[in-house]
Amino acid sequence: MRDIKTKGIILRKIAYRETSVILDVLTPDFGVITVMAKGIRKAKSKSEGLLEILNEVDLLLYKKPNSDWYLYKSATIINANIFGINFDAQILMQAATEIYRQLIIHSEESIEFYELLNDYFGYIKLVKKNGIAIFWRFLLKIYKIYGISLNLQTCVLCGGNLNEISAYYPHKHGFICQKCFRANFPVIGLANEVTSILAQIYDIGNQLENISISKSAIKQINRIFLLHLSEQFHKKFYLKSIELLTN
Repeated sequence: MRDIKTKGIILRKIAYRETSVILDVLTPDFGVITVMAKGIRKAKSKSEGLLEILNEVDLLLYKKPNSDWYLYKSATIINANIFGINFDAQILMQAATEIYRQLIIHSEESIEFYELLNDYFGYIKLVKKNGIAIFWRFLLKIYKIYGISLNLQTCVLCGGNLNEISAYYPHKHGFICQKCFRANFPVIGLANEVTSILAQIYDIGNQLENISISKSAIKQINRIFLLHLSEQFHKKFYLKSIELLTN
């Protein structure tokens, strides 16, 4: 076995047996790895508080040859991301980790994904209003990394300029204009509020204080963004954490 030094953001923490935990950790070196931390739930352990969800930590691990699992040795805290932030920010951070756990992040892409998540955490801590819009922008950046950007400029049917978005067409991976809309198409018709938000989504970080986003708009835009991932990756994506913002 050999010691491995890396840093990571803890995406998930699961209790294992009486005193141990299993961690999903995003690292810039290896992508998402599974770490077994034995005995850290013992009363005298100093490590459990370090290994909280969303924490960024420096890690010392070791790994057996021919094993996909890493074993925990020690950690030091870099950022306690969840400390001192409001409820909405916590939910939006957890939503980002929920998405990451459903993605396949290869080692060659891991630095880009790591930096994206770190930047998102730093920004979401500062946002006082409409943080959900920053989460949507975060998803758009994920799409760009994978080469599946959401085209908000061109109708996927006629190729014309998408001045007024009418509906989202899941099987075509994009939006259609009013001229192409047909009631019998398998599309999701969009509320006026949703079309207005989508029209400014790429610049929405500069509009947070000037817009109001209803719960119904949040639900519809979340549905569209998750459908886009599901259609592209041919599996169902879910976002249970963010339901707390819309109930």
